[in-house]
Amino acid sequence: MSTLQALMRRELWEHRAIVLAPAAFGALFVIVNLLAALGVVKIHIDANDVDLAGVVSSLDAAKAGALIQLGLALVAVWLNVVMVLITTFYLLDCLYAERKDRSILFWKSLPVSDTAVVGSKLLTAAAVIPLVTLAIFVAAGLCIYLITGLTVKFAGSGLVLSAGPAALVEATLVHLYALAVQSLWYLPLFGWLLLVSAWSRRAVLLWSVLPPIAVIVVEQIALGTRHFATLLQERLIGVYPLAFTDDPARQELVWRFEDEHANVDLQFSEGLLQLLDPGKLLSSPGLWGGIVVAALFFAGAVWMRRYRDDS
Repeated sequence: MSTLQALMRRELWEHRAIVLAPAAFGALFVIVNLLAALGVVKIHIDANDVDLAGVVSSLDAAKAGALIQLGLALVAVWLNVVMVLITTFYLLDCLYAERKDRSILFWKSLPVSDTAVVGSKLLTAAAVIPLVTLAIFVAAGLCIYLITGLTVKFAGSGLVLSAGPAALVEATLVHLYALAVQSLWYLPLFGWLLLVSAWSRRAVLLWSVLPPIAVIVVEQIALGTRHFATLLQERLIGVYPLAFTDDPARQELVWRFEDEHANVDLQFSEGLLQLLDPGKLLSSPGLWGGIVVAALFFAGAVWMRRYRDDS
């Protein structure tokens, strides 16, 4: 385990963007929130300014907490987009770069197996990068909570300060759950990118997309069907309908706006935790089939790293 931990620390040291990119976006959200608190940035709905303090003061504590969760969820979504991009380029580069700069010769001289090296890269993508993103989300969320809470407090309402800690904890738990199920669902995609990184001599991004596109085109021409395209689309975006409930009775996060004086009518469920539904995902054949495919891609990446010769 210590060897694996050392290898993952190596990944963080060699790929600084894993931390710096989401940290920059987290800082951007905090700066925008601070500018909004200072009145430099206004919240607009249909060209009308919304008085956030006035909206919050009209809610009870439970609804104020739900409003905070909704704001934090938006931050989580954008950080997740950044994380997916970082993970994609990391996986495409991690095995390709060590062959390109010949550092693989040094690492192969060490008593570390190819399985451990490739495994550390897969774990970095599936666990370390999400945990780094989660830590940045918590730090940014805490700053946003304090800035917004103090601003609303000075405006005459202490609801954000009182409801914020529980809301932040709940939003963090939901974000952790979302990151975990996304990593499990994306494992075959991670394995494919690792395999391309281990095999390709150049243009790794191009080689990562050309084979799937070729399969889609050949299937469409030869069979007139789009089964692979549907399967790929399901793998890219299908995790969220499986991991979260589609019961309308539990999805009452509604923002109602009226033009007159920019009034806002909010209705919420009890919280974001009410939207979690792991049973559908865990019982999905797509999850377990994807893990099997990921294992095959992983084995191929290990084999490629062991025997690939670019000399």
